[in-house]
Formats: sequence, C-alpha cells, structure tokens
Amino acid sequence: MTPRVHRWAVFAYFLALLVLGLAVFRDYGVPWDEPRQHLIGRVSVRYVLQRVAPSRPLPASLPDSPLETFADRDYGVAFEAPAVAMELLLGLTDSRDVYLMRHLLTYLVFLGGVFAVYRMATRRFDDWRLGLCAATMLVLSPRFFAEGFYNSKDVVFTACFAMAANTMLAFVTRPGIRTAALHGLATAVAIDVRVAAIILVPMTLGLGLVEAFKRRRPFGAQAALAALFLGVGAVIVVLLFPWLWEDPVGRFTSTVRNMSSFQRFSDRVLYMGGRVVPDELPWHYLPMWIAISTPLSSIALGLAGAVATVVTFARRHVRLWADQGEMQDLVFLSLACAPPLLVMVTHAVVYDGWRHLYFIYPSLVLLAMRGLVAVWTLARPVRLIGYAVVAGLLVHMAVTTVWMIRAHPMQNVYFNTLAGSDWRRTYEVDYWGLGNRAAFEYLLAHDPSPSFAVRAESFTDLGGALLLLRPADRVRIRVVDKDQPARYVLTNYRSVDVDTADQRPTQRLFYRLTVDGEVILSVYETVEN
Repeated sequence: MTPRVHRWAVFAYFLALLVLGLAVFRDYGVPWDEPRQHLIGRVSVRYVLQRVAPSRPLPASLPDSPLETFADRDYGVAFEAPAVAMELLLGLTDSRDVYLMRHLLTYLVFLGGVFAVYRMATRRFDDWRLGLCAATMLVLSPRFFAEGFYNSKDVVFTACFAMAANTMLAFVTRPGIRTAALHGLATAVAIDVRVAAIILVPMTLGLGLVEAFKRRRPFGAQAALAALFLGVGAVIVVLLFPWLWEDPVGRFTSTVRNMSSFQRFSDRVLYMGGRVVPDELPWHYLPMWIAISTPLSSIALGLAGAVATVVTFARRHVRLWADQGEMQDLVFLSLACAPPLLVMVTHAVVYDGWRHLYFIYPSLVLLAMRGLVAVWTLARPVRLIGYAVVAGLLVHMAVTTVWMIRAHPMQNVYFNTLAGSDWRRTYEVDYWGLGNRAAFEYLLAHDPSPSFAVRAESFTDLGGALLLLRPADRVRIRVVDKDQPARYVLTNYRSVDVDTADQRPTQRLFYRLTVDGEVILSVYETVEN
C-alpha cells in the first residue's frame, strides 16, 4: 500500500471515530464525581480571573469558594479549567448544555490518547496496520469507551499520559529541540491532570542517558536537550496549575505528598462478595479487577507480550536492550506493571475497580501488540497457527463490538466471563450511578404526573441524573432524602443488602435496567392503600 493510501486510511479511521463520538456523546449520564470535577475547574477559573483581571466583575456562574480554602485545591486542572473557560466563552448556563459540552471535550481528549497509542504501536513495529489494531483494541475496551465521554479524571489522565509517553519515546529515539520541547509540554499537561505523571520525568532522563551512552551521542548536547525538556515542563506545570502560582516549589511538593498518601474515601467496597474498607483491600484486588473487566484478548496477548519482553530482557543482561524496539518494549512493560505493583506493595488506597490505574492500559495494549507479533513469529513454521490467532482476535473484537452496541450506553459495567454471573452480589457494578439517567427518563415517559418524588435507597447520587435532563423535564422530578416519602424508590444495589433490596411488600417493580442479563438498577413504585 502506498504512503498516500496509508495516510488516507488512517485519516478515515480517526474521522470515523470522531463521527461515532458525535453521534453518541449525548447518550451518557453524569457520573457521581463529575459535578465535583466541574466545581474544581470553576473555583480555579475564579482564582485566575481575580489575579489576571481583578477590576472586572466575575461571571455569576462561578462559585464564591476561594481556592485557598477549597478542599480539592491540589487537584490538577489542565482539563477542568479550560473546559470551564470554554463554557463561559460559549455562554452556557443550563446544566444540560454544560455537561454535553464537557462530554464532547472529554471524548476529544480520549481520541488524542487513542491516536497516541496508534503512533506508539506504529513506531515500535514500523507497521501502521498494527498501529490501527492497537487503537482499535483500546476503543473496543467497553469501560474505556464509555468512560471516554464523561470520566474527566481517570480517562482524561489516561489519554494525557499516553500522549506524554508517546512524546517521550519520540524524544528518546529522535532527540532534538522540537521533540524535547513537545515532550516537556505533554508531560506538564499530564502532570497537571494528575501528579502521578511525574514518573515520566526520571524515566525520560534515564532512557535518554542510556541511549546517549549506547549511541555515543555527545553528552553536552544530550544534557542541553534534557534541560530544555525540564525547563519547558516546569514552566507549563506552573502556568496550567493556578494553585502553584504563589509558591510553586512548596505547593507542588505538598501536592505530591498528598497524592502519595491519598485517602478521601473510606466507605466499604464490594469485592468478591464481601465488603471491605479501601485501606484493607487484599493484594489481589487490582489484578483481579483488571482480569475481570478487560477484554480477554487484551489480557491474553498482553501476557504473551510481557513474557516475550522479559525473555528478551533476560538475554541482554547488562546491555538492557539491543535496539530501540526492545527499549520501547521495556518501557511498555515497566509502565504496565510498575504502578500496580507499587500500589500492592505500599497498600495505597484504591476503590471503584481499577480506575485509578487506568493509565497503565495503553501500555498493556502495546504489550498485546508485542504478544501478537511474538505469536506470529513463533508460528512462522506453521503459518496456520498465526492465522488462527489473528482470526481469533478479530472474532473477539467483533463479539465485543456487538456487546457494546447491545449495552449502549452502559458499557461502563462490562465484565468478561471470568467475573461469573450475578455481578451485583460480587462486585461494585454501576458505582457512579450512570444508570440513574435512564431510570429518570423512563419515569418521565411513563408517569404523566406534573411532578413526582424519587428517593434512593442505595449509595448513589440522584442529583447528577437531573443535570442532563431538559429543563421542562427536570422540574417534574423532586429528589428527596432517604427518610422522606416518595412515589418511586431507586436502588442500584451499592452498599445495600442485595437479598433484601428487592423484598418490598408495599411497593411494586416499576422499572429495571439490565445489561447482558444482569440487573443493574431497579425502581419501585409505592402502592397506595
């Protein structure tokens, strides 16, 4: 295939992903954390406007909360603040318009991460077809696709981390002023989304030093490029993180310290049928969640790629790697394995599955490409085996696509066959309450009353479900507290006894949301005597 056809094929692929996103971004709900993320951005924008234009009146939509006393002031706002700025520039005031815009922006950032994975796979294997395969494997990971529209915390960080990892490999393999500056920018943005991206700084310096030694590059020139990378990164980190402006070193150090001992959630989580507090989760919590909520093709090929990389690395001994391809494999293995191992060793607090470590998934996908190439190479004497593996991957992708279409827009509750059945008794399912929007829309369509009350009897936030409703529909629903009377009672089975949640002698089942035959949410109507 000629380079021109290749470029058009890649362009058509990503254009199709963009069109797909434009077609479905309105369908997703608001997760529990998103209003808080939105508030973080609004508080930061208020702070910026007060510093940049103190004489101008603040927009009425911004909160009164000063950044100095805001509890989450140490959260990075590289996504949240620009999103709020765009909201103000466009004059968006209704919550539906605001959150639809946020979901579209989130998806565009997610596409940036998908493109970074494409670039890393294409660079590593010198084959754009494997690049598109890696991109497709990421898109066809149901949880990532769904959360790519609304998870401005974990998926935005995953995308920014992937983009920074891509620029790191571009800088290390082709050191120059342009690649150094671009990597400094990308790394700074990733750090300003979540400070965990700081791990890319020592990795960049270490890889650059070893590559310079191996290729006999002038040390002075390499040091100058490293200084440019660090300088650009430091300036952008401070510029995009308003909380750092008054004391960059002190506040950044405090932010790193706070995130390394993060513990702002203490409620028990459901894991393997038992309820455990987050700081007492067993060591296997993360690997188990990754295993049950990721497509099996990614897991199997990722393990094959990890084994192939370890075997190659063991053969090199002190040489580490023989060429830049092996170096990239080692980077993918390190980024995929080191963070979860660190969490398991330090007993860091995680919850809601493995979303805090979503950023390792692009590296797992790239290891899967390494595994696919390894299997293809080993099967060369019996080519039929290689064809069978490729066919199996394509079939699994097709099956996953069908599942995603049938589950739309609840791909976020995906579990593979390893999770078994009756998910709500074993694991946290719709922990962010995305199904609440579907429940409200059903109630609005099937209850003609001008107004009715709804309450939750599980650990879920009903307020977020209102934000994407049209104003005329929003005023019809009154969300009341758990101890108040309501016509409808909703449960998504989080933090409740599943055995008794559906035993309601004075109420009748009015609506039930199911995905793949599994009950995700139920709404009961109070029966009048």
